[in-house]
Amino acid sequence: MDIEAIYNAYLKNEDLLRERDENVFHASSAGSCYRKQMYSYYSFPSDEKDGASFRILRLGTIVHKDVEEALIKYQDKLAEMQNANKYEMPVWRSVYVEEKIKIEDLEVVGTYDAGELIDDNTQDTSEFNLYDLKTAAAYKWTTKFGRKQNRMPNADLNYKLQLGTYALGIRRKYEPDRINMYLVWYNKNTSQMREQLVSPEWIDKALEYWIEVHEMKEDMGKGFEDELVPMISYGVPMQDWECRYCQYYSICPSTLADKKKY
Repeated sequence: MDIEAIYNAYLKNEDLLRERDENVFHASSAGSCYRKQMYSYYSFPSDEKDGASFRILRLGTIVHKDVEEALIKYQDKLAEMQNANKYEMPVWRSVYVEEKIKIEDLEVVGTYDAGELIDDNTQDTSEFNLYDLKTAAAYKWTTKFGRKQNRMPNADLNYKLQLGTYALGIRRKYEPDRINMYLVWYNKNTSQMREQLVSPEWIDKALEYWIEVHEMKEDMGKGFEDELVPMISYGVPMQDWECRYCQYYSICPSTLADKKKY
């Protein structure tokens, strides 16, 4: 048996079965190239992933699923405990797992990993703790938590914009007085975990980004292919490395990188 081929075929089929929202922007792509956003919004055909890409993504999915199941058990126990003492609870905690958000006026959707809404009845205030789990291989981990000379302060800009996007949806849905945002990192090589506090300024930065993306969509429509010129138009791409990993590279005229399937 060719186990690798069998597993690759299984992962490919699982990907085909995955439900996808169409004619929307996705929070997980926050900070991406503007042209890439338009390709995705209008459901242009993406390049086929190779086996290694499928397997890398699957590892992240497995870790996320495991953490999700742990959080659901915690959610159930917390609800049981609070309901048993509901008249003695000055502070009420509600846990959310894999909850979908929508920012309808900007046509943005997404699903955040975990959240905790804390209502303090003694102060009549509320705050929301927002968490997003990121799996990282050894190199990525060193750019965040390794020696100072190896750290790259801008390596997680897209992740911060993604969190900010989720926070926009949470702000509109729950209207908390405060939102605290955290990236929870999981090292795929060592299974270490680290928590990183993210500044609230990224909520406003996410809003600015999506307003600009949405305005482009409204102004250009499918004519974006002529309007958004790689290496000439601002934000096409946002960062040079994007092209090398873009799932639309084969249909994009960008020449910033050799063609490499995502």
